[in-house]
Amino acid sequence: MSEPETAAEPSRAASDAPEATSPQAPPAGEPPTSDDPLFDALWAKVLGAWDDDKAHSTVLDYAVQKEKLPDLAGRYRALKGDPTKADRAQKRLDAIILAATQLMMSMKTTPTTTVPLPITLTMFGIFLFAVGFVAYAMWHR
Repeated sequence: MSEPETAAEPSRAASDAPEATSPQAPPAGEPPTSDDPLFDALWAKVLGAWDDDKAHSTVLDYAVQKEKLPDLAGRYRALKGDPTKADRAQKRLDAIILAATQLMMSMKTTPTTTVPLPITLTMFGIFLFAVGFVAYAMWHR
């Protein structure tokens, strides 16, 4: 009988394991917390002072600097279902899209334009002909 008892112990031990080792999902209706405590604090300030444009601008500036625009957009998108916050959330989503577009445009590099080799050689030939003509005209007067 000792074998069945030892076989039952590992399964019982596995069920008694603490749940803290597994990642837990945030409660329903709350956005996930990020690994950046300052970002979370700024977001908490936004939620606390929803009608304050300065708080929204501050978290947007921070998100641009730390490349957290997708996280911020997800948090605002989650609030679009709330009738009291839907209008401002949509307005802030539009601001995030504008900031992301400006960020992409600032990273855009202009293509380097070079003159094709045949045109360069043709112009060099014309230059040599003109210099030769001027030299001939000066020495054979």
